[in-house]
Amino acid sequence: MAAGEQTRLSAELEYYESHKEEWLSSSRGRYVVIKGHTVLGFFDAFEAAYRAGALEWGVDTDFLIRKVVEHEPVFVVY
Repeated sequence: MAAGEQTRLSAELEYYESHKEEWLSSSRGRYVVIKGHTVLGFFDAFEAAYRAGALEWGVDTDFLIRKVVEHEPVFVVY
């Protein structure tokens, strides 16, 4: 990938990172739904977050669902 080239959801990931500290104090453990710089809301379950995003923007477009946590989990598969 060339320097400065954006990947899918890069704007949403940057927005999440820039607001993460603020959201940790108000919505820790909940799922945030983001498209561009628009926050649809915070949800207690992934399924509810996905349903809301799909209803708002459709299933044929990208939007980010991210659990608001201090440290991202690391998964190792052997």
